[in-house]
Amino acid sequence: MRAHMNCVENLPIYTAIVVALMATCLQGSIAILPARIGQTLTHIVLPPTNAVTSLRFGFFCIQLACMISIGAIITADILPRA
Repeated sequence: MRAHMNCVENLPIYTAIVVALMATCLQGSIAILPARIGQTLTHIVLPPTNAVTSLRFGFFCIQLACMISIGAIITADILPRA
């Protein structure tokens, strides 16, 4: 059950970003998907050690950085230019 919840924890945020990208006709970052798959696989397949937790956190940080950068791109595109 815990692994399942880990797989969907960022789904609402990611969905909102994808909807915003589609609404603004911008291209998104493909790096989110491999990072999400890597995080999920390390959570499900590998034993819970400190090294694996660090690896999983690294994948999470990649996703977070991508979502923040995409959010900034969307915001820059939506805000009127002076």
